[in-house]
Amino acid sequence: MAGGAVSQACKEISRRAAEIGAWLLKTDTGQVSVREGMVIGPSGSVTLGEVARIWYLRPQDLPANVNPGGLEVTAGYKPERDSGTFSYGAHVALVAVDPEIGEVEILDYVIVEDGGQLVNPMVVDGQIYGGVAQGIGTALYEEMPFDAAGQPLASTFADYLLPGATEVPQPRILHMETLSPYTEFGVKGIGEGGAIAPPAAIANAVNDALRPLGAAELLHSPITPRRVLESIAAADPSRGSGEARR
Repeated sequence: MAGGAVSQACKEISRRAAEIGAWLLKTDTGQVSVREGMVIGPSGSVTLGEVARIWYLRPQDLPANVNPGGLEVTAGYKPERDSGTFSYGAHVALVAVDPEIGEVEILDYVIVEDGGQLVNPMVVDGQIYGGVAQGIGTALYEEMPFDAAGQPLASTFADYLLPGATEVPQPRILHMETLSPYTEFGVKGIGEGGAIAPPAAIANAVNDALRPLGAAELLHSPITPRRVLESIAAADPSRGSGEARR
């Protein structure tokens, strides 16, 4: 959404810069193009810096038909189909569960994301990496309990656990780029995809790993060691030796 608004504003500024640049080049607006930081005409070019300099320092020299709004633009943006822009993704987690102490270790994590046109792939990957770390926290660590009087029991980071570098594996990201037909550049939203899927993927992996131990099943997050052990004990107190892996 923000990228679409920036694009609309840039297009309008480009039109205004082309008008001024064409005047400086002594040619018609239809004969110039704006690219690579310059207004380029049939027989020469001027930089956008020169265009800005004459607008701000010598506006009285410009012709009367130049847009009086200058080089500052406020532009809005609304997608062609205003139902929101959604990315699509699939997350796969490989975990090891120690049934003796209830510890869950993420051994591997693979993500396939379709964010449409990736305008800045590095930023996209950063969004996904950060989202996965947040999702792992939701799945295994972060919890805000309250006592019967409504007092929070995890008011500091000594009690509210966050995943760190040793708890977040290096995820493998695969990109698909199916362009959206309704947005500028064909982009889709990407920021939330990394954070939403990990709790479900990790919970399913943990439950799959616990299948050999009877009817053990985790249905609440975070999946803490205590909850893992309680689930194993509830399923079959006589079982629970060795490492379970899925």
